[in-house]
Amino acid sequence: MTDGMKTAGVLGLGFMGASLGAALRGASGIGRVVGYDSSADARAQALDNAHVDEVLDSAADVARAADLLVLCTPVQQIITYLTELGPLLRPGTVVLDIGSTKSAVTEAMDKLLPDDVVPIGGHPMTGPATAGTDSPTARIFAGRVFLLTPTLRTDPAVTRWCTGLLEEIGARVEVLEPARHDRLVAVVSHLPRILPLPLLELADKDPDPMLAELPAGGFRESTRKATENIDMWADVLVTNTDHVVEALRRYAREVELVADRVAESDPAALRELLTTAADRWTTLFEAE
Repeated sequence: MTDGMKTAGVLGLGFMGASLGAALRGASGIGRVVGYDSSADARAQALDNAHVDEVLDSAADVARAADLLVLCTPVQQIITYLTELGPLLRPGTVVLDIGSTKSAVTEAMDKLLPDDVVPIGGHPMTGPATAGTDSPTARIFAGRVFLLTPTLRTDPAVTRWCTGLLEEIGARVEVLEPARHDRLVAVVSHLPRILPLPLLELADKDPDPMLAELPAGGFRESTRKATENIDMWADVLVTNTDHVVEALRRYAREVELVADRVAESDPAALRELLTTAADRWTTLFEAE
């Protein structure tokens, strides 16, 4: 699998799938990128904007054509594809997903895919906010971490090949275990999506009706994630329940500690609290 020009098949031509298709079109080891999406609009846009070389008629056609099959859909759909498409894959095909949780997917890969197919989990830590646009673009992977989570069946040579391919499109590849991935992203990806829920609930339950007239930019930006893809995030919560719940409990304890500091009403201590948080944010994002 790891020698010669390959056909990459992308299933799911939304923002992430179309962006990855566009990036793979420029990779030296990929000779052709084909794709499919259940949405006619997504198929047309991917073809019109040259995110793929060709849109095929079905997911099955993409699976049959691919040397590298990339599953770019919500997690439950990924697992459905593994069930439906596994028998259609040619020996040696590499199956990579970019779902937001990894333990459920990699376990399904090992269980459902034929023995002569090579599975590997993946998750690019990037998206529209990184790109500054809602239009798919190959550049979202440049300088961003792309996590790979090999399964029990992943050939180390395939992990090296995928690493080289992703580095060629500009990503910084990190390899880790699926369970460790799920614990880490529960904090930095999944929890931020959930935090607007109690904040919006708090505002909605306030007894003063004037509150509804007051929210401005800060509240809007702090709660914007509540509008993100509901079906996808429901899948995330179902397939990473334990880690998300644990992160929520830890966050609640941190909220109590902040409340205690605020209750002390010590200006110097509060300035230190705010300054420390600002410094931590700068350290995390100063490279951007």
